[in-house]
Amino acid sequence: MKLSDKFDHFLIDLDGVVYIGEKPISGSIDTLLSLKDLGKNLIFLTNDPRSSVNDYSKKLNKIGFPAKSQDMITSPMALAYYIKSKHKDLKHKKAYVVGSKALKDEIKGIGLELVAGEEAKKADFVIIGGHPGFHYEEIKLSSLAIRNGAYFYATSRDPFVPTDEGFVPATGSELASIEVASGQKAIVAGKPEKIIFEVAIKKKRLHPKKRIAVVGDGLDSDIMGGKRAGIKTILVLSGSTKEKDIYKSEIIPDFLIDDLSGLLSEIDATWNSKIKGK
Repeated sequence: MKLSDKFDHFLIDLDGVVYIGEKPISGSIDTLLSLKDLGKNLIFLTNDPRSSVNDYSKKLNKIGFPAKSQDMITSPMALAYYIKSKHKDLKHKKAYVVGSKALKDEIKGIGLELVAGEEAKKADFVIIGGHPGFHYEEIKLSSLAIRNGAYFYATSRDPFVPTDEGFVPATGSELASIEVASGQKAIVAGKPEKIIFEVAIKKKRLHPKKRIAVVGDGLDSDIMGGKRAGIKTILVLSGSTKEKDIYKSEIIPDFLIDDLSGLLSEIDATWNSKIKGK
């Protein structure tokens, strides 16, 4: 049996799975096209808060896969959806948002008013997403608002993201400084937390659960998150994790493939038996 035969819905990470930087990983686009031809439902999940769903769909189109914005679930989208579900009355509430335009647009979209400067110190919400212009003033204003009672949210805890240059700092690196300064921990929407998976399943009406699989390159993000959400996990070795890392980890994927093309191959029973005997 091919691995793709076991599932109808695939929640697929982007960085390190479909592409690295601006370049598609060898075989990834052909695999996605084949899965689409087989009638599989492909939803792309990313913790990266720097771009909008439209940006991600355009990027996939540019490298050869005809994606639509509705095929994307980003951590800013998941976080906005979660905040709206937990706080019924957002009218006249203010948010200090540290992050990209994409994150700010998602937060404005649920009715929160964005503030900065002196107003930020008394914001009702502090919301963090990694961005290249991160600086001390953002740490200061965030920590003051949180100490004044603001709800504290973040898109993810990813410490780094793979790029053409190598691994560069991501949201988790910036969030850590604010958590230390404020003495509080943020509620996080992105992988490995369940929120982003639950939003994807609910918004896209994916069922049954046993026919859903997450495909990712991170043991402590994609794989752990899938397990927390109660869905099957498929680890690819084209990104941040190598096979030797698995044997040192308590987080064990249900399936292991070298890259996305492995979804169209026979299930590797040899690897599964090795892991069971770990």
